[in-house]
Amino acid sequence: MAGTLSTQELAQLRADAEDYLPDTCTLQTVTRTKDAQGYWAEAWADTYTNVPCRLAPQRMARAEGIEGDKLAAVTGWVLTLHHDQAVDETMRVVHDGETYEISQLEDTHSNRTAKRVQLRRVD
Repeated sequence: MAGTLSTQELAQLRADAEDYLPDTCTLQTVTRTKDAQGYWAEAWADTYTNVPCRLAPQRMARAEGIEGDKLAAVTGWVLTLHHDQAVDETMRVVHDGETYEISQLEDTHSNRTAKRVQLRRVD
């Protein structure tokens, strides 16, 4: 089949992709418990630490919001991780002291050399 990568070629591409993960981040998972009044409380735990990554700003097409008194484009971020890093949309990411929520996980394509995660900053 044309365009199919061998196992060795895919392994080499994945190894090459690791060279482009210059930073580290922490992936957190949440635990929810009810307090005495019946309200939910969240506690975030560092589940994966020192995870190799790359964080890049991304202008989201057609996304707009109000900033001050003006309509402005909303900026999101793209986090790139190792191809087999465990991550899901219930987690949070801490990178360089900033915390981000995962808005979308892109991991459904074949011959994946990296995982890409769409983020929005938690204020």
